[in-house]
Amino acid sequence: MEIGKRLKEAREGKGLTLEAVEEETKIRRKYIRALEEEQFQVLPGSVYAKAFLRTYTRFLGIDAEDVFENFNGLFTEAPTESSDMYFEEESKAGVPRKSRSRLFLTIAAVIVGMVVLALIANGLKDKGNTSGNNMASNNSGNAVTSEQTAPPVNQQPPVVQQQPAASSMVKLDLNVKNSNCWMSVTVDGRQAFEGTVIPGQSKHFEGKDKINVTLGNAGAVEASLNGQNLGLMGSPGDVVDREFKVQPNG
Repeated sequence: MEIGKRLKEAREGKGLTLEAVEEETKIRRKYIRALEEEQFQVLPGSVYAKAFLRTYTRFLGIDAEDVFENFNGLFTEAPTESSDMYFEEESKAGVPRKSRSRLFLTIAAVIVGMVVLALIANGLKDKGNTSGNNMASNNSGNAVTSEQTAPPVNQQPPVVQQQPAASSMVKLDLNVKNSNCWMSVTVDGRQAFEGTVIPGQSKHFEGKDKINVTLGNAGAVEASLNGQNLGLMGSPGDVVDREFKVQPNG
């Protein structure tokens, strides 16, 4: 039987297409067709031609030696070409060149991504450190400012004038709440009271012009001016001076 016909019948008997054979044997399709059609002039040099034939016959399960006897008498040497033109190119590890290219591109992309993420992480870390330092600096500055501007405990602050509701007189009630308080009260320029008042006691004063009060424990005294509750006069232990004046009508 002719070589080409025998090869083709064996392939078709297995239900294989030329594309399937090319995929399995890595022999280019045009050389498989050349073997089956006995167009041996299409094949390259005898070394590669015999390699194709041996690979193809083994793949189809045909006796290679019987085929070679007929082939040697029919084959005519053709110009030699590079071997990578005949077989589907594979790497040494059996990986096609396209697959290797994709693999290299994937690895490169992963490396670039890792570098970018590292740079972003470092940038965020530096930004966080800078913000933290700025906040610490601001907090430190605020603490220093507060320490410098806060009045010392028990130091008498400047006189603060309290404005009563519109009235022709000044009426002041001083109620001592939870601890003793020494106080000095002057009404219209005359001393009205000086002494220590205990919790639960109250003092009432009325004047035509103004009332001046000095408290030795402002946090213990709640004041009412012309019936309006002013709350505690300060913090416990504070020494304060207050002046309450008549609020003109209209």
